[in-house]
Order: sequence, then structure tokens, then C-alpha cells
Amino acid sequence: MKKRIIIHNGNISIGGQERMLVEFLKILDSTKYEVLLLIEENNGEKNIYIDEIPNWIEYKFLTSESFMKKLNDYKNSKNIVKKLIYSYLLKKKKKIALKEIKKYLNYADIIIDYDMGLIRNLHKLPLENKKVIGWSHAGSGGKYKSKQKNKNLEKYDYIVAINEKMKRGYKANTKNPMIEKIYNFIDVDKIQKLSLEELPKDYKDKKYIVTVGALTENKNHILLIETFSKLKIENKIEEKLYIIGEGKEKENLIKKIKDLKMENEIFLLGKKINPYNFIKNAELYVSTSISEGLPVTFLEALALGKTIISTPNNGAKEVLDEKSLYGKIVLDFDIENLAKEILYYIKNINERFDEKSLERIKDFDRNSLKLQVEEFIDRL
Repeated sequence: MKKRIIIHNGNISIGGQERMLVEFLKILDSTKYEVLLLIEENNGEKNIYIDEIPNWIEYKFLTSESFMKKLNDYKNSKNIVKKLIYSYLLKKKKKIALKEIKKYLNYADIIIDYDMGLIRNLHKLPLENKKVIGWSHAGSGGKYKSKQKNKNLEKYDYIVAINEKMKRGYKANTKNPMIEKIYNFIDVDKIQKLSLEELPKDYKDKKYIVTVGALTENKNHILLIETFSKLKIENKIEEKLYIIGEGKEKENLIKKIKDLKMENEIFLLGKKINPYNFIKNAELYVSTSISEGLPVTFLEALALGKTIISTPNNGAKEVLDEKSLYGKIVLDFDIENLAKEILYYIKNINERFDEKSLERIKDFDRNSLKLQVEEFIDRL
């Protein structure tokens, strides 16, 4: 008899965690499981990964496309009245999603909360005789500021952590859930094939450094922009900087680039469904994130044999090793240190981690982790 599973996630738009969801769905065995995917937000044309959901998996949106469009129309407004409307609609969205999810709970006895988005409402759901798994992609397994969320954390039967520090954090801060560590994983063969796509002609034969990630404060692109500007002015490096991604910090980044007079050196390339040819042809991959769980973009860069330079965070330490065996982790978030490391690996090609990257990615290939995921689900 097949196991029936509900998987919950916030959205299916472009992003590292959403890519990981799709990879997770693809390794599930249709002969062993029946799966209902509940997606909280229907973002219409922004549902980038919707076509990658395997055909045998049924999916439902918990909110309508028209409601989400209305909500997003008010999202970034600076008008006080519109801000109040946005706040009201956001609360309404949560109520609608909660009401909708209750309709589907009888489908299965196993619920995988893939983005931990249900944590705010677990106490409002009838979960008797159900196994509830929280799949954590961010943080260090610490306590929440919300007392209710901390109470709800104890309602999970299992929490899956994606790095060792997160696992230790949950073990220290929870009593009830069992804690399991399962790495994020990617389809290495697919990424390597996609990377062979020819670069647009405007980017051919140019030396550049690349980073991929949402334009948010956490990704800390300002640090990278300031560091790159310093390298251009003081060390006259010939490389350009390409930043791939979209997000609410875009206008701030554009302003910073203009203030530094770097419009001809630093380029915001927006979202790209296939960023892999840009990663493959880069000199270096650089990340300045403040915090990461286990960054999918790091795995993609490893799969393409790139040297990664990163600021210190849990995800970087897990993927690259705390002793920088598979990439360079800088000491802190200081411009001087970051500039020094970037310059070193620009000049010293033979010291790069390209071969070690290809060695390390074997630990995150989906073929290596498929059995671990299945074994975990079969235990539930």
C-alpha cells in the first residue's frame, strides 16, 4: 500500500528553497507514495517551477491568483493607507490559507511542512494521529521570538535540519521532535548540461565574477559591490561583476552602484531560469550572505567546478568546510579581507578550488541522497 503524503510550501516561484522543493519532489518514488502538494501562494506567471512538478503529483493552491495580485499591488507602497491595506490583506491571506489547508488534512497521515510555514498555525490544525515533519532551511535551530511558535515547534514529530549547526541547535532547544540531518541536493548532470548553453553575445569573452541570489538585505550585496569597487579603483582588476537575481533591495543596489560610479563595471542581470552558463564561465563565485542554511547556489557552483569565496555563515561552513577545504571562507564581513581573498584567487589561478569543487559536489548529488530521503520517509 502506498504512503500518502501532504507536502506544504509557501510558493513555487524562483528561489533556492523552491528549487530544492522541486528536486525533492523529483526523487520521490511514484510506486511507493501518493503526494498532494499544497502551495500557499498562487503567484500566476511567477510560479516559475510549476511545470517541473512531476505529473503524478497533485497540487493545489491555497490562495487565488487574483487575491495574491491584489496583495502584491500594495506590498512595496510607501503610502500609509496602502501599507495598512497590505497589512490587512496579509492577515486575511493567512486566514484563507489556514481555512483551505483544513479541507485537505484527511488526505494523508504524513505532513511535510517543507518551508516550516505551518509553524504559526500548528496549534489551530487537527493533527491527531498524524506525523508532522518540519523541514528547516534557515537559521541555527534557535528559539523563536514568538512564544506560540516555540510551543508549535514541539508539535513536530521530526525536524529535518540541513546542516550540522542547525541540527545541534534544534537538539538543544526542543524536547519533543526527533532531529534528522539531510543535506540539500541537486541534479548535477542536469546543471552541467544546462551550463553548456552559449552566453549571450554581449557577455562572451569577458572576464567576470558572479553571484546568484535574491536581492535582499540578508544576501548583503552592498558589501560585494563596495568590495568590487575598491578592487577596481585600487587594483585595476579587469573583471566585471554580475549579480543575478531580483528582490526588494534592487533600487538600493542601483543607487549604490551609481554613487560609486560603477555603472560600466557592475551589472544587475535580474532573474535567470538558467544561470548556469554564467556561473560556468565566471572567474570566481562570490557570496556575501549574512546567513545561509545550505545554499543551493553553492552546490550549483561546485557542480560547475567553480571556486567559491564566501563570508562566514553556517551554510558556507557546512558546504566548504570550516577549514576552507573546498572553497575560501573569509574571516569576517570586512571589505579589506574580502577584497584581499578575491584578488588572491584572481591572480593565483593554480590555487583555486576548481577540482576540489567537483570532488565535494558528489556529497550533494541527488543520486547520493535519494536513498537517505526514502529511508527517512519509510520510517515515518
